[in-house]
Amino acid sequence: MIIDCHIHAGEIGKHYPKWWVEELYRSWGGIPQWDGGRPNMTVGERLVHQMDELGIDMMCIMTSDHRRVYADDKGPFTPNEYLLEVRDTAPERFALTCSVDPPRDPYEAIQEIDKCAKEGFAACKLYPTYDHFDPGDERIFPIYEKLIEHDMLLQIHMGWTPCQNAPMKYQMPYLFDDVALRYPEMRTVISHMGWPNYEECMALIAKWENLHADFAYWAWFGPEYVFKILKQFGRLCGYDKLVYGSENSHTAPGIEMMKGMGETARELGVEPIADGDMEKIMWKNAARLWKIDGKLLPGDPDA
Repeated sequence: MIIDCHIHAGEIGKHYPKWWVEELYRSWGGIPQWDGGRPNMTVGERLVHQMDELGIDMMCIMTSDHRRVYADDKGPFTPNEYLLEVRDTAPERFALTCSVDPPRDPYEAIQEIDKCAKEGFAACKLYPTYDHFDPGDERIFPIYEKLIEHDMLLQIHMGWTPCQNAPMKYQMPYLFDDVALRYPEMRTVISHMGWPNYEECMALIAKWENLHADFAYWAWFGPEYVFKILKQFGRLCGYDKLVYGSENSHTAPGIEMMKGMGETARELGVEPIADGDMEKIMWKNAARLWKIDGKLLPGDPDA
């Protein structure tokens, strides 16, 4: 089984300005990497087609709200309710991750999380780099407390992006250390493993019980690079804390890379990642963190 925990759902021109996607993916093949070369399909249809084509069982799809940091509110924005429309395409294939921009309106953000919790969203994504805030900013604390109240997972972008209007000072994993100290019970996935500061991110995750990481967009770096770091992560943090996610630009190459990890180990002359640990990475950890209905899974995700 495969669950991809890191997929953005939205339409170019409607939710994401074309210029913004071109800037974001200029290093990774441009807009065709976003729409899969199938611009005439709905987002739900395209994602289901992609899952069927690649052998992916489920996707955790997410929204974003970056309006505030661009002139005239012209930044990307996908309403959370849009994900309900995408999910209707194939309800058993999608788990939902909402998003809010806390500094835009903290009270409205809390109300939005309440609404999303009632509608079956399992997680909430925050974007400190894109939305220009320190995750330790006290204005964000009510958001964390609301997520804990609903037992919703926090997924947080802590890593590089090609977007120019995304200050790198807010992507450093150490910024989340004080948050974890204040809210140690909050279940969190740090996206992109904080790349390029992945060792700092590993130290953070090893320190705090409820911190995890995905490694979305890492297919770009090649299998040998990724394999060595995943092994390092397993030794320090344990594979219970690592979740597979691709990022839209790397959904196809990500699956190809992960399916070839055994061959990569043989080429390097080292022990592969054990089958049981690969299952944790590829679906069991995501099933647990996103609370995916056991009826949709091949067995007990905690086994």
